[in-house]
Amino acid sequence: MNPRRLRPLAVAAVGLLALTACGSRANDALLSQARQAQLTQGGGGSGGLATGDGGTGSGTGTGTTGAGTGSGTTGAGTTGAGTTGAGSTGAGGTTTGVPAPPGGNGGSTDVGVTGTSLSIGVIADLAGPVPGLFQGAVAGTQAYVAKVNSEGGIFGRKLKLDVHDSQMDCGQYQAATSSVVAKDFAEVGSFSLYDGCGVNILKGKPTFSDVHSALQNTAQAYANNFSVAPLERGWRTGSLDYMKKRFGSAFSHVGTIYASVGGGAETWQHCEAAIKHEGGAVVYKRAFGATETNFTADIVQMRQNGVQMIYMPATNAATAANVLNAARSQNVTWPIVFGGPAYDKVFLDQAGSNAEGVFEDQQYALFFNPSDAANIPAVADYQKWMKQSGNGSNMDLFSAYGWSSAQLFVQALKAAGAKATRADLLAQLKKVHSFDAGGLLAPADPAGKHAARCWLFSEVKNGQWTRVDSPVKAFRCDGGYFLG
Repeated sequence: MNPRRLRPLAVAAVGLLALTACGSRANDALLSQARQAQLTQGGGGSGGLATGDGGTGSGTGTGTTGAGTGSGTTGAGTTGAGTTGAGSTGAGGTTTGVPAPPGGNGGSTDVGVTGTSLSIGVIADLAGPVPGLFQGAVAGTQAYVAKVNSEGGIFGRKLKLDVHDSQMDCGQYQAATSSVVAKDFAEVGSFSLYDGCGVNILKGKPTFSDVHSALQNTAQAYANNFSVAPLERGWRTGSLDYMKKRFGSAFSHVGTIYASVGGGAETWQHCEAAIKHEGGAVVYKRAFGATETNFTADIVQMRQNGVQMIYMPATNAATAANVLNAARSQNVTWPIVFGGPAYDKVFLDQAGSNAEGVFEDQQYALFFNPSDAANIPAVADYQKWMKQSGNGSNMDLFSAYGWSSAQLFVQALKAAGAKATRADLLAQLKKVHSFDAGGLLAPADPAGKHAARCWLFSEVKNGQWTRVDSPVKAFRCDGGYFLG
């Protein structure tokens, strides 16, 4: 095995199923590990999780049809994988639907297409050990489909969503992939711990497009995968330079803990290398296990090691809240900065008043905040249609990725034309080297598989995340990218 590849998150998760005596603790641990899956967004890792093994199993999940109403957004960022630029010029809030052209749309141009409909497949871990694990991904994709269909669809075709449950099982993902390839025009918005298990099937259909945020190495590396948040080795330096200037000497006395499963360890490895490259130093670090909840000993050890700042880009919201609560119980007043996953309602719920003054280094808009909805039409559309499609409670990172993946697909589908085939769609996706979902995400390069370089800083003020030293409608794109 390539030594750069990580232990599969899914293998660790399945191992925790043996903890049946712990009751809900096993499910909490699985969820904790699962939420590490996209921690490498914006740096670290050579493709997320390690390659999934073949596995066994059968079943295709259940199919549903998406429908509804709404208004669409389109657009791509201006910087893609570059290191400069404002990065949000998408036409958020504009019309997405396209009527059929004079003379018709060509009818059944390819698999999953008729003159009035176009079917796309989404595969997600919905049942299994942690019921509803990645329901958000389906919810976000459904919301965007509802929005598009409200405007008549694309070239007179309504989008139909064919949903499959991979149940945190490799065999189930393989079976679902076989079904999607056989009857749907493309795969869009999927989110599963075993997404690498479908790659061999996809390779048998070289013109088939796979538009989802990949988690496993094989899924990320697959040529026809297009992720709105590609995983890439290295780390962006802009936010590190910002912290160095804002926090001064504290940047040379950093303490952290990071996940020992999923992409956490490799994410931190690349982040620490970038910190050192930018003149900082890490004086305390430790890998934590998925079932850990008490971090008081870490805070005590940090103080003994001279830590003056906590920076944790490789953790999830629940763990971040636990670390913060431990720090506050020890009267810590150092700057505390979390990575993107702390932007989750779970964090604010669990941290309460302790969250006040905490910072966040992230690469997506404050997508559940009223403030960003007021300033960014794409965020307002996302919130509106998540609620109107009955998924308001699922406004999480996974739904943001599902929504954005559907938007990327629609952008390419429109460019492919009314009589598009699978090959036409794929050709258009391969041209998309800059995409930001109208400002919902930092601009990345889906076709080139380059992570976003831009970022924003936020702080909890009066119980809400608030942008700080960042544009109100875009991202900061100063700084570069360290590949060490």
